[in-house]
Amino acid sequence: MSSSVTLGLLVALGAGIAIGLQGLFTNIVGQLAGPVRGGLAIHIGGTFAGMLMVAFLMATNPNLQAIEITPRLVMFALLGGTSGMIILMGIAFSFPRIGQVAGQGALIFAQMAVAIFVDTFALAGGDPIALDWRRVLGLVVLGIGTYLLLPQSPS
Repeated sequence: MSSSVTLGLLVALGAGIAIGLQGLFTNIVGQLAGPVRGGLAIHIGGTFAGMLMVAFLMATNPNLQAIEITPRLVMFALLGGTSGMIILMGIAFSFPRIGQVAGQGALIFAQMAVAIFVDTFALAGGDPIALDWRRVLGLVVLGIGTYLLLPQSPS
């Protein structure tokens, strides 16, 4: 495995840990403030954290170039922010009902289903990746695993 792939894997694992923690924090904030207000509170916190990160990067890297604001950038930023609110409200609503593990499983299953669609039709700009039996089987296994993680009512 090349060092670039190893670094990519480590960063992806770190991002996965952050997503797991975000689910926990969103769950708690959603229980305290409700799904809609909790989602907004998480976004406001993320905005402040993002501003601090950008300020730090700009202070430590004077060669950092400015962002060119275009209608396309604004459109995708709004779509990303809207999907972020849907994600946060969904987590705040569902995790207290189905638990952290089943909730994360459902999120991962849905993310993988969307990613397979994106890869198959090359919607992210790369080359298309054919939908084959291995990808379908992997999604089915994830779906079954997610179902098994759901809390069972006592019999």
